[in-house]
Amino acid sequence: MIKYWIRSFHVSIRKYTFVSTTTPYSDKYYRPIITEGAAGFDKLIIPKDFCADNQNLISENDLQNQLVDIVDTFKSPIDSSIGYGSGIIPQDGYELKEEKQLDFIFLVKDSRIFHQENLKQNPNHYSTSSTWLINLIQGKNGIYFNPYITVKEKIIKYGIVTKRSALMDLSEWSSLYFAGRLQKPVNYIKDNDIMLKFLNQYNLKNAMTIAIFLIKTNQFTEKQLYEQITSLSYLGDFRMIVGGENPNKAKNIVTKQFDNFKKLYDPILQFFIHKNYLVITDNDEKNRTFKTNLNINSRIKLISCLPLHFRTQLYSKYPESSIKDIAKDSNLPNNIKNLIARTITYSSILQTIKGVLTAGIFKSIKYALAKKSKSKPTN
Repeated sequence: MIKYWIRSFHVSIRKYTFVSTTTPYSDKYYRPIITEGAAGFDKLIIPKDFCADNQNLISENDLQNQLVDIVDTFKSPIDSSIGYGSGIIPQDGYELKEEKQLDFIFLVKDSRIFHQENLKQNPNHYSTSSTWLINLIQGKNGIYFNPYITVKEKIIKYGIVTKRSALMDLSEWSSLYFAGRLQKPVNYIKDNDIMLKFLNQYNLKNAMTIAIFLIKTNQFTEKQLYEQITSLSYLGDFRMIVGGENPNKAKNIVTKQFDNFKKLYDPILQFFIHKNYLVITDNDEKNRTFKTNLNINSRIKLISCLPLHFRTQLYSKYPESSIKDIAKDSNLPNNIKNLIARTITYSSILQTIKGVLTAGIFKSIKYALAKKSKSKPTN
């Protein structure tokens, strides 16, 4: 069981500008998982007044009520429910006339119990009635998806993941499948655990760190920064390789959701500005321009706070080097990019294989054709 202690937290508003009551980001709150990874969960201290208002994204009232109603139809216990994708959050290039599938991820305490109960209530959601096979396909830390399901006259796809597996990915980047999704705006439809948003603040901070290392120009706009962040979760994605995703997807997402990205990353951006890692060169209210200001010491600090699993793999590429040598390496961006791509390629291929098994061959073909039709770039 994940435990956390509570203590008071105060901050001077003069030093920070942040969205509503969002708590400013600080590495000190994440030190246990920075040094120990998921093994440090029990040592985390969440500030008493911690608030992640920056992550709160609510759809228009009618749709939001529909999303809540859909989730409430499930009798199996769900700790948290997250809505994502173009059916819930608009994206450029996806203005299709036919009804869009609504995408959900359900975080549950025990996936075995969820499937056992859900099979009784919704046997038609599954391609098999064998709980043994369902649990085998899901695996210890995997996500089990049921696509093209009709609930409340809406077509939905929902994935089941254990809460611990989801939190582990946010804190260690073990697969980047769940963490990558939460690096973009999502809709928290049901949220019963403060730890989820608390760990996602750390996930967002690391996504911005990597984006700044990978971005090719020293000066860039806020929109370009979010496009770089969004592209991270598609590096090495098997669907991109085979043409099953729109190659302009990152730009499409940011273009349609720019204001949501600004809200989501505001406390993280303020942290980078406060630390002088980023300098504002044009304070245009609509689309600010920044330049990086990273010396060796600041690069070392950023690298040493990356997720433990990811950081360990990165260090393994430099067996004879110190962290200072790594920070100075001109090939560091390529090594980071290749490491992310390798992690995502493995998880995306595995999920594609699981998709065929969980959805059945006919639903899989239908899903693949739908993704293919939406993968065509729009002018």
